[in-house]
Amino acid sequence: MFFAVPHTFCPGADIFLRITGPQGKAVEQQGEDRRRHLRFRCGGEAEIRSLSSGVCARGAIANLSLGGCLVQLVENHSFRRTEDVEMTFCVRQLPVRVRASVRQVYPDHHVGVEFTMLSERGKRQLKELIEELAQILRNQIESLAGTEQ
Repeated sequence: MFFAVPHTFCPGADIFLRITGPQGKAVEQQGEDRRRHLRFRCGGEAEIRSLSSGVCARGAIANLSLGGCLVQLVENHSFRRTEDVEMTFCVRQLPVRVRASVRQVYPDHHVGVEFTMLSERGKRQLKELIEELAQILRNQIESLAGTEQ
């Protein structure tokens, strides 16, 4: 199951934490989660540019992990699965630039990407950002647990 916990740094959004199921496996609402990294729902601007066609699209980060993200684009796009892209995004006032590969294309303007190339500095910044999001979530869960007692 997932816990959805409102947070203050991204109004209108939730952070989701993957919880371990009865057999000790990480699960999500609709089956087992095959991802390697926890995902955090958050907000932030994003721009994706195809390395083959040069097509650019803008949108917002819907969720973020160490391995990739889901982007909700503002309008229709022509991205294809396995297409290599360059992406820039900003979450919590931290700009990040990565090379990625499109892994999923959804009809509702969402694109799932996997990060394929990130500088050492970028990796460090992304890791620190994820750790910060995780700490905020832990604090909120502890706070909610304290109010239920």
